[in-house]
Amino acid sequence: MAKILFGEPIARRILNILKKSKTKRKLCLAVVQVGKNAASVKYIAEKEKVAKELGVAFRLVLLPLNISKAELKKQIEKIGKDKKVSGMIVQLPLPPRLNTQKALDLIPKEKDVDVLSSSSFSDFALGTLLILPPTVAAVVLLLKESKTKLEGTKVAVVGAGRLVGLPVSLWLAQQGATISLIQKETRNASKIISKADIVISGVGKPRLITGKMIKKGAVVIDAGTSVEGGSTTGDVDFESVSKKASFLTPVPGGVGPLTVACLFFNLTKLSKGGI
Repeated sequence: MAKILFGEPIARRILNILKKSKTKRKLCLAVVQVGKNAASVKYIAEKEKVAKELGVAFRLVLLPLNISKAELKKQIEKIGKDKKVSGMIVQLPLPPRLNTQKALDLIPKEKDVDVLSSSSFSDFALGTLLILPPTVAAVVLLLKESKTKLEGTKVAVVGAGRLVGLPVSLWLAQQGATISLIQKETRNASKIISKADIVISGVGKPRLITGKMIKKGAVVIDAGTSVEGGSTTGDVDFESVSKKASFLTPVPGGVGPLTVACLFFNLTKLSKGGI
């Protein structure tokens, strides 16, 4: 039976450290949201809650779903130039008709707490950025908690998204792990997953990973999020996987709260010139 890796106790330790951390000015986090995505609304609410706890000003800029590209650009640039804003996020996903990367590239590097602009992401990929993407930082902390060796270890990363799969794969490769990045087109995906010592999934498809797909003793980190009937679920079929994995993260309560804590760590670090 798997040992459950809860993210909340680790997140609490980070937040307690941040409470004691002193900054020269009051911090402010701005979140730009276009339309309303059910999963995004939950995450934004969690960010606002943590901001309040830390005494960080929180600004939600809710924009209409039919906003034009020009108006979105104008709004992001306006926030980026606002000296009162110390960190900003463009909440993903954006509507398909909008160019997501162009929008993310409007975020000034010194305010890019999510590490999603091309400039920040490039430095991260080269290993020269002093902060990690929040989800990557959460995965790092959970792997440390499981005391899992990474060098030479086989890792299956399911999904190649910018929030989870791609940055996590880059970081793991830097640590010397052997990576299999699994996408829709990947052949024999189940066979690849079954040979992995570590499985990390961030697709957002409920019960995508089942117990039959993983080998006994694997470490499984579920970074996927989807909302079904008002309930948040992950990519992993918890019941079947927990019988075979050595360590398993729950959803909710695993990667999510830890990612939010790491985001505020980045906010504090950037405000002190940590780029």
